[in-house]
Amino acid sequence: MGTHTDLTGENLYRDPYPVYARLRAEEPVAFFEGTKEYFITRFDDCRTIGGNDKVFGPSGSANRPEARVMGMPNVLTMSGEDHQCLRQGIDENLTQERVRSFVEGLTRPVVQRYMDSIKKNGEANLTAELFEPISVRCIGDVIGLTETPNETLVEWFHAMALGLQNVSNDPAIWKRLDDALADIDRQMGDLYQACLSKPNHSLLSHVMYGGMPKGEVRSWEEISPTMRVIILGGLQEPGHAAANACTGLLSNPDQAKLMAEQPQENAMRAFDEGLRWIAPIGVTPRIAKQDFEIAGTVIPEGASVAIVMGSANRDEARFEDAARFDMFRKKKQHLSFGFRPHFCSGHFLSRAMGEIALAEVFAQLPDLRLDTSREIKGKGWRFRGISDLPAKWNA
Repeated sequence: MGTHTDLTGENLYRDPYPVYARLRAEEPVAFFEGTKEYFITRFDDCRTIGGNDKVFGPSGSANRPEARVMGMPNVLTMSGEDHQCLRQGIDENLTQERVRSFVEGLTRPVVQRYMDSIKKNGEANLTAELFEPISVRCIGDVIGLTETPNETLVEWFHAMALGLQNVSNDPAIWKRLDDALADIDRQMGDLYQACLSKPNHSLLSHVMYGGMPKGEVRSWEEISPTMRVIILGGLQEPGHAAANACTGLLSNPDQAKLMAEQPQENAMRAFDEGLRWIAPIGVTPRIAKQDFEIAGTVIPEGASVAIVMGSANRDEARFEDAARFDMFRKKKQHLSFGFRPHFCSGHFLSRAMGEIALAEVFAQLPDLRLDTSREIKGKGWRFRGISDLPAKWNA
């Protein structure tokens, strides 16, 4: 067995896919000592557990990294009526109809601003100079963080994502996380007070008031962990999903050419294939409420379980030639947005933003191609994205 396929935090962070491929073949339910949880790596098994909320409920354990990073309880750890009530506040401005009403005005000016800033250069790291800034600016504005600089928003989600994956207990990573959380609490606390005085159309305001009896409002302590979840997933996911899709396209010159010829027609299918190929949010946690046997392994009551969507989306039994990016592959549902009742609230917005960003990149940057003198770099497993996407075009 090659050492790069061993189930270690270092291997997962650098490139989890060789590890996942071995686990699917040899040990589809594997206990990971680093996070004290069972990894579920095959598509059908992930769907079995993700769809069985009676046996595998949301994990509210204070020992999990999610508790350290987000706080408890949050929208991902809640269930039942409390969860439904909170989701009402989150979801009401993120329905397909609502997203269609505002996504163009939200996204296009931001996309154009960053496109104009790099066009003349003829080269860029498209993740850091384009897709990440577009994502954090748009989602930051939706949340209500209109005055918070992009650099701050990017630092927040990187610090939180690193904290979630800090298997080695690196004190420097915890310090960076704590600094980011203190800044989030300070800025979001100020916005909360402003919305108390005057409710507005921000997502924060919707979370404060949505689903509540008239005249009542959720406390900051009550919604703070959920706002951290929204900040981390929201700021990170659309940008990295678009960067991952763009990487797939540029690594496949024939598909990049088709994308450049018909960007509007192909952007959505490319974005969706990018979500499957490299899931930006690669894992969702659960806890077993009773003993449960799956793939020949008994998961004991009380055990933590990681549904590894990043592995399920590359399952050869589900997707033909699964490791290859192919925007024209036969359409099958992937698992990147999770499972109901915790299915990602922002999936309509993420897809709509990603479609616009990808289409404009290929429409406005002639002969867009990889810069082969520099290395493509990806990182992470709970959250994974292409961090360095070096590209060139004809300026």
